[in-house]
Parts: sequence; C-alpha cells; structure tokens
Amino acid sequence: MSEKTKKQHYVWEFYLKGWATDDQIWCKRTGKLFKTSTENVAQERYFYEIEPLSQTELDLLKSMVMRGPEINQITNLSSLCTYLEIAHAKGDVSRYGIEWFHSMIEGKALPVLTELRSGNAKILEDRQSKIDLCIYLGHQYTRTKRARNSFSATHEDLNTPEKYRDCDLGKIHNAMAFIIANAIGSSICDHLDLQLIKNNTGVRLITSDQPIYNFLAISGEAPNETSIYFPISPELALWSKKNPNNERIDTKDKAEELNAFMARNSLECIFAENEEDLLKF
Repeated sequence: MSEKTKKQHYVWEFYLKGWATDDQIWCKRTGKLFKTSTENVAQERYFYEIEPLSQTELDLLKSMVMRGPEINQITNLSSLCTYLEIAHAKGDVSRYGIEWFHSMIEGKALPVLTELRSGNAKILEDRQSKIDLCIYLGHQYTRTKRARNSFSATHEDLNTPEKYRDCDLGKIHNAMAFIIANAIGSSICDHLDLQLIKNNTGVRLITSDQPIYNFLAISGEAPNETSIYFPISPELALWSKKNPNNERIDTKDKAEELNAFMARNSLECIFAENEEDLLKF
C-alpha cells in the first residue's frame, strides 16, 4: 500500500488485462492503432496528486455534500473526511494517497471480478462481494481523465454565492468526484439490478478509458434514467438498471451498438483484444 507509484492508472490495470494477451493490449488513440503493455495506457504520472483546500473551499464542499437524506449526508461526510486527510497530509501522502486508496478498493474487488470473468454470476449473491465490487464501480466511474476533463463550469455558470467566488472549482470538482463515487456505488448495489450479461454474438466487446457509463446519458443533460454498462471482457459485461433488467447481448447489432457507445464516450483511447475490433472506429 505504501508503494510510490508514479504511473497512476485512472482505469484499473487489472481490469484492462481482460483484453490483454501476455499483458499486451490493442489500443487506438488519436487514430493510431498499436499494441502495448497495459502498464502504459490509461495512466498519467501523479494523476491523483491533490492540493490542500482553503477554508472557503472546505465550506463550499460541506454545503454541497450536506444535502439530501441523512444517510447520504453521513456517507458523503465520511468520504470528505477521507479526502481531506489525504489532501492535508504531510510528506508524500498528498501525491500518492488517492492512488493508495484506489489500490485498496481494487484489492477487494479483484476476487469478485475474477469470479465474474469466469462466468460465476452467483458471486453477486454474496452481500460483501457485491459491496466490494460496487464501491470499485462507483470510483471507476468518477476517477477517469474523461470525468475530470468534462468539468468546465465557471462560477457564473453555477451561480456560486459571492463568498465562494475565490474557490478553485477544479479542486472542488476533484473532491466531489471522489465523494460521489460511493453514492454511485451504493445506488448500483442497493437500488439497481446488477447482472452479468454474456455476449455470444461473435462480435467481441471493446472497452475504453471511460469503461463504465450510463447508457442512457445524453451529452449536456442530466439523465432521467440510469442504465450503467461496464464490459469486463470481450464476452462478458455488467449491466445495472432498475428492475426489470432485461438487457441482453444476443445479436451482432446489439454488440456493435455497445462498442460504438464505448468508443463515442471515450476521451482518448479505446481498447480491444484484437486489432480488427478497433478498425471501424
């Protein structure tokens, strides 16, 4: 846990290995196709390094997280405290602490994802296993470079009260992404029907640098419904939505639609098991 990792993945490297052969994965970035190590993609040096928050920024964050049902406020406040412990720590913790946190979450999700990749959907019936997986899913949703870069709002856009106009909204966004991850994970775990979906169409699923996303999201609009899609290998995906969850990947057209969705919502990179799977994008 104390390893000082410079290359910090915003997509879990073990997840990417689901498309790799001997740790080599096919990638398409800015129109170029190449094969490379999973160590070299979906990562940046010190991606998770964070800065301390000013008192005004902390006050703004508190005003944002202390809303909604009491249980949500408690969860959000706990996440905020964890974030602050890392951001205001001395030494190397502010540079590596978020990376260490994600490594801990990934370690708990690893045996669950391994079972799912073997086709064992029954692992989701074990409450603790499902919780461990869903916490990871929530953080994987919000921790990516795409999620970070998608935020461009100004104080004027947000109609921020005057007393908060000196706050760095980039720092606020990074903190909120960390905080709401648990809320997303909790929703997947407790309010949506999470299923393992098999793809037997012959069209291999691809993934991207934003591997988990709401299939019903419309750019620039807050989604009214939730249908969260997360491929875990070329032949398997997790899909989470309200009951009844009747999603299936049973036609080539459906698999191709999902691959197009994955490519469309990527930031820089899409990934596949084979070169030919990326040629059309």
